[in-house]
Amino acid sequence: ALCSAVASTGAAARLRPSQTLQTLGTLTVLASVASFLILAIGLWGDDEAGSEGLWRTFACVAVLAIACSHACAMLGATRRADTDSIRLLTRSAVGFGAFDSASVILLAAGIFDSVEEPWPRIFGATLVLLVLTSILPSILRRMQAPAAPPTVAPTTNGAGGSADEFLASAVVRIADRIDALNSDPGNRAPEISAEVKRLKTLAQSFEN
Repeated sequence: ALCSAVASTGAAARLRPSQTLQTLGTLTVLASVASFLILAIGLWGDDEAGSEGLWRTFACVAVLAIACSHACAMLGATRRADTDSIRLLTRSAVGFGAFDSASVILLAAGIFDSVEEPWPRIFGATLVLLVLTSILPSILRRMQAPAAPPTVAPTTNGAGGSADEFLASAVVRIADRIDALNSDPGNRAPEISAEVKRLKTLAQSFEN
């Protein structure tokens, strides 16, 4: 179940238009599948030879899969409306995740037998920063004030065509934005609702 959950994040990233996210999603899926296979061999295999190496490999591959899944989730949640601070927090979360994961992998692989000060303190600090930078972007997105809906005062010229042309153009633009948001595999429901509200406000301004 855990491997499936991690792999699903990578599978969702492979549907995004970004080539970087697609590559990262593929790596996440492959690492999740590999960790599951290694775990199955370790649990059900009869050969005890090399068991320590097998479990070390499983730990390294599993941590890699989780790190890639975290990066997919953070980068996949980015939006065009994100502020510079949200983008900085997102990049920082990915960076802290990469640092902490690399530290665990180096230990699990046996490259370092022991860790001396100040590295445990550094790892603990970056782990706390990882949690904070992973949570704050979503909180800041919810705190962002929604864009104010347009207030339109319909005006017509002598031929009576300018208001109709403006209404048609505005409706087409909003419909295009809704279609683009709807095609995004991420959770764009709040943004779609905002565009629908904008469309209703536009229609009401012409009714009045």
